[in-house]
Amino acid sequence: MSGMKKFKKVEKPLSHTRRYSLCIPSTLVADCRNLSQITHKVYHVAKVASLFNVSELVILEDNPPRSTSKKKISNAKLILALLQYFVTPPYLRNTVFNEKFRPYLVAASKLPRLSTLPFTRYEKQDHGRYREGLTIKMQKPTSARKKTGKEFKQTKYINIGKPEALALQNQLVPINARVTIDTITRKIVSPQEAYGDFIGLDSHYGYHTRIASSFTDLFMKGPLKEGYTQSIYVPLTTRDTPIPALSSLSAAGTSSNILLVLSAWDTLARAFELDKDQFEECQGPQEFFDAQLLCPVATRDVMDAIPMTLTTLSTLF
Repeated sequence: MSGMKKFKKVEKPLSHTRRYSLCIPSTLVADCRNLSQITHKVYHVAKVASLFNVSELVILEDNPPRSTSKKKISNAKLILALLQYFVTPPYLRNTVFNEKFRPYLVAASKLPRLSTLPFTRYEKQDHGRYREGLTIKMQKPTSARKKTGKEFKQTKYINIGKPEALALQNQLVPINARVTIDTITRKIVSPQEAYGDFIGLDSHYGYHTRIASSFTDLFMKGPLKEGYTQSIYVPLTTRDTPIPALSSLSAAGTSSNILLVLSAWDTLARAFELDKDQFEECQGPQEFFDAQLLCPVATRDVMDAIPMTLTTLSTLF
């Protein structure tokens, strides 16, 4: 035994203490020729994001010259709808997505469920103890409420994808909220209790989605009250940028929210130029990034860069 080599224990942060927000350009689907190709590309992004426990996906809207053809929905909104669709329980999809979006979700409905999400893994789990639900308005207001004429802002009824809504036991919650329900006790529970300790943003299992219509929106309109602890640029071009190379992430045991921006530099420079009046003392987008991380293999394709970036961060830092 004395001749055996002793290995030094390397402490790595728990996956739920390091949260990633992933920003991708709306040009992700620019080379797609039809809805099926768009759907499969976005599905790949959703699958990788759920696998690496990404807590937020941001679509940076890049506005190319407008074409003469009339489009019913922008690329950014289409990507957003598809990303939301893939992390919505099957029994809630008809409730969450109205008729306007359903024609764009036909191809998505034929794809396999994301196996990393507990509420989308197996058909039999649709009838399990814990279910995702949407809070809905009370159907029978009290006489006092009728007299005041005020609209209900809280409810005890939850749509869990069954013929009848579930009524909570001694609980009132805001309407139009996504919650996790214990169908036996009829109480709202945390995703940790229902599914384990791998959670997304604000304790929701999955990822949050939003569109950043400008450079300002990307950094200033995120859902995190405390903001991002670190912002990292992942270049999709070989152009040199004045951003230092990534050398470290947050220490083990500390909670962090890391923003990863995958984009061509010209896209960021163009977005910054449109908002430069709001950042008078800034010389360019490079001042908003702490570091940059080059992909192991140079690529211009966002879909290829995402898994390489997340794999690098999870194994080397």
